[in-house]
Amino acid sequence: MNILGLTNMLSKAKFVISKPQLIALLLYVQGPKGQIGEEVVGKTRLMKLVFLLLKEVGLEENISDDSSFEPYKYGPFDSDVYDSIDALKELHVVKENPAEKREMKEDEDEDEDESYDANTTFKLSDFGISKVKELVERTPREVVDKIVKVKTIYGGMPLVELLHYVYSKYPDYARLSEAKI
Repeated sequence: MNILGLTNMLSKAKFVISKPQLIALLLYVQGPKGQIGEEVVGKTRLMKLVFLLLKEVGLEENISDDSSFEPYKYGPFDSDVYDSIDALKELHVVKENPAEKREMKEDEDEDEDESYDANTTFKLSDFGISKVKELVERTPREVVDKIVKVKTIYGGMPLVELLHYVYSKYPDYARLSEAKI
């Protein structure tokens, strides 16, 4: 087993992957620009891409962790996604470049804006690319193709369109949303 625990968990029954591994694969595969290792821009976008991977293309059955997406301020939210990013950052696999801080209004609570972020970037480090490449080689081609498809289609979509798509297709997850889409 290597440092990331990126062992081949392929069984004859089905391929099983952890949420951190899924996020690492998402950050590795090409997206709208067609380049390996394309960054994902925005915490909100990252959250929606992971949600769509689980719901839209059926990878939910392949996740070893419990999927616990719940309705929240900007649609489907799972704190495990942030925990996974934090774990990948600690292992020096992922680099996070925070968004520019904007001026806070006098009556605004700093935590209120925490869940909506359209500008923080998430990208694999050089070390991360080498490690995740090993995982890609052990991942069934059809799983990698599904991840590429989601990142390519939704990764470059304007965020408001992505939110509109998710909210209209999965209205139960939009019921607590503060976004008026």
